[in-house]
Amino acid sequence: MRKVLLIVSLCLPLLSVGQYQRSNDIFPNFGNYERKGWLINPAITYTLKPFKKNQQRMFTGSDSVYDVLINAKGKMGVGLEIGRFYAIDNSRIISYVDFSLGIKILRGAEKFEATLDDPDRAEPYILNGEGVFSQNYATASFNVTNAQPLSRGTSMHNTIGINADYRLTEYYEYNDRSLPMDLNVPGRFVFQAHYKLGFGFTMGKNLMLIPSVETPLVTFHEYDDLKSTLSIFNSRYRPVIFRLTVLVMDNKPDRKCPKNKKRSKSESLFGALDTKRPW
Repeated sequence: MRKVLLIVSLCLPLLSVGQYQRSNDIFPNFGNYERKGWLINPAITYTLKPFKKNQQRMFTGSDSVYDVLINAKGKMGVGLEIGRFYAIDNSRIISYVDFSLGIKILRGAEKFEATLDDPDRAEPYILNGEGVFSQNYATASFNVTNAQPLSRGTSMHNTIGINADYRLTEYYEYNDRSLPMDLNVPGRFVFQAHYKLGFGFTMGKNLMLIPSVETPLVTFHEYDDLKSTLSIFNSRYRPVIFRLTVLVMDNKPDRKCPKNKKRSKSESLFGALDTKRPW
């Protein structure tokens, strides 16, 4: 239920704004450019850690018991996508749609502190360990955006989209100190719905810059109760993507007058002569 309420609350600004604004308000209205074009999406990724530390009670094969405190840590990565966008002029809700292909890198770390449960010890026996990961994905995304003009040359962009990610390479290193740690890794293919909030700035006759922040709403594959976070090692990380989208509108093709064709003897001013007609 919480996930449904979250999605509805995020979509409300998009729907309510779209009732009053036309999509073509955000794009410069110049006759030399098409209402479509290329987009470039350089990005910085970050794996947001859980707000609460994970606590576990762990039993080893030697009948020892450890109380383990796990602390995730986010790290930055990079990404880049290139694609196309198309303005939707006949809709009061959708301003433009876009699709893109690219790569993105997710990185993170995890530390733990394991305290031996032994009341006979004068001082606690503690084991410390840590792990790091890096995942490189090929990604494809499709987005639907409603944009509201805020002032001349600025606009607010609410976007709902889907992304399909396929992990190309990966790196994991974990010092578990011989404890039976569960090291979870998401599936190689990830399919999600996401939300993005951005602010557009018109920089010229055919150029717009849109800094934005994006995060998943639900994960459809691999299915895990539709959770929007990824289970890696013993923690759940939320991918957050900071983008700087560059929209470049296409030039309209040059209009050239058709060349005059030399009429043949069988043609008149109104077309080919029909010799069967009396006139």
